[in-house]
Amino acid sequence: MDDIFNLYKECRLCPRACGTDRFFAHGACGESARLSIETAVLHHGEEPCISGSNGSGTIFFTGCGLRCIFCQNMEISQKKISGAAYYTEDDLVDIMQKLADLGAANINFVTPDHYLAHIVYAVHTFRANGYTIPIVYNCSGWETVEHLKLAAQVADIFLIDCKFSLPEIAEFCLRTKNETYTHVIWTALEFLYEHVGNLQLDENGTAKRGVLVRHLVLPGMTENSLDIVNELFFRFGPEIYLSLMAQYTPSFLDLPENCTNEKWRKSLARCLTKDEYQSVVDLALELGFENVYLQELPKQDDMYIPNFASHKMFEKW
Repeated sequence: MDDIFNLYKECRLCPRACGTDRFFAHGACGESARLSIETAVLHHGEEPCISGSNGSGTIFFTGCGLRCIFCQNMEISQKKISGAAYYTEDDLVDIMQKLADLGAANINFVTPDHYLAHIVYAVHTFRANGYTIPIVYNCSGWETVEHLKLAAQVADIFLIDCKFSLPEIAEFCLRTKNETYTHVIWTALEFLYEHVGNLQLDENGTAKRGVLVRHLVLPGMTENSLDIVNELFFRFGPEIYLSLMAQYTPSFLDLPENCTNEKWRKSLARCLTKDEYQSVVDLALELGFENVYLQELPKQDDMYIPNFASHKMFEKW
């Protein structure tokens, strides 16, 4: 099992494949091989099937290989804040066990990709210690099949973002011309639906295994969202579980200094409108999706965004 940590040498855990030896430097994700966790909480803000009645045992890692310019968790995905601290793999097991003992519906790893070695070790130990609640791999969709195969050996549920279908928007929002997000996400989803399957719920309506796809509708970019809904329908059918999110906020927008696309700059500088979101919802309903989670537009910009600076380990939201 110790060999699993060799994943951090010449790291290629995300498709950026930076090749950094994270035992000695920080990778494209912004993290070293030291496990950095911002907080662990019983979180009631996920989809109802994930939160369950007691909350999802959510562990927020810092760093991210995708690095969207509008990240809703920018405070921890691309910037270190004072609450984050370093932990060992055995500390991670202890955190998981405490969340389970508090009655968590599952263990929910948020932005887990760059800490996959720690997760594999911790889940194996967690299971060996007799814990059976589901493991949620809550990820950006920026995943290689090679490492999804490894994640699928320890995770029961994949809560996966599908952000971009139009390559030009992906390029703009990811500040890169070198990676093809659209190819990566559809390849990842094809693998997951074939090997993990559609979401399955227990008798209480709580997720126990399978895939749930999330999509955040962006202001001024509804064409991208409509294309994604269409693509999901024709690739995977109307029975898939789809969460259409309206929680976009420009609070953490970090546009590149050389941004020349005035239209998209102005769009991302505002919140989503009701009509924009409704047009995407209408398409999903017209196509006949059977399992769609919808979200109210936020009453203020940061309504759905956690205040990480105020949270302590195991605090209930």
